[in-house]
Amino acid sequence: MKMLYRTQRAMRQKRQAAMRRGVVAILDVGTTKIACLVLRFDGDDPAAHAAGLGALAGQARFRVIGAATTRARGVRFGEIDALQETERAIRTAVQAAQKMAGTRVDHVIACFSGARARSYGLAGSVSLTDGPVAEADVARVLAACDVPDYGAGREALHAQPVNFAIDHRSGLSDPRGQIGNALSVDMHLLTVDLDAIETLIYAIGRCDLELAGL
Repeated sequence: MKMLYRTQRAMRQKRQAAMRRGVVAILDVGTTKIACLVLRFDGDDPAAHAAGLGALAGQARFRVIGAATTRARGVRFGEIDALQETERAIRTAVQAAQKMAGTRVDHVIACFSGARARSYGLAGSVSLTDGPVAEADVARVLAACDVPDYGAGREALHAQPVNFAIDHRSGLSDPRGQIGNALSVDMHLLTVDLDAIETLIYAIGRCDLELAGL
């Protein structure tokens, strides 16, 4: 899990850099085609920021200003098996989308269908001391989730809380500031084959692009 946290932290920093610049690309690396969308953000959306809407939290107001697709090369069953061919296809799609957008793209959020993803449902619970739920309590309950042995050669890609509960009150998206005796969480864990992800990350890096999300 340590690699997950390091990778996600680095991508989050690059994503924030892309948000400040106001432009980010969505890159879909598929078996039959590679697609690229260039998004321009028109400003911060406080409601989306408060809701924590995933990778683009706080930046839900955007416009598609460039789009392009090209035939996928070097991709089999959603995974890269000919790196140079895939690199050329990624460059072709990104350059065409940049041309339409009239701006350079440095950061991409990548989508893929391979790497044999597996999902797990985790749960954790901790006792609360006097006072409202704090950041430290949220950290404790997340750490209390029992992570399964998902096997060698695999890595956790996402570990996302999907529900918090305080005592018998469930369905909480953010428990901070509330009072109770016990805090519990349901978490979704997604694991993938590490080699396939590392190859995708390497291919994107060879295209002079910064990975801002997966």
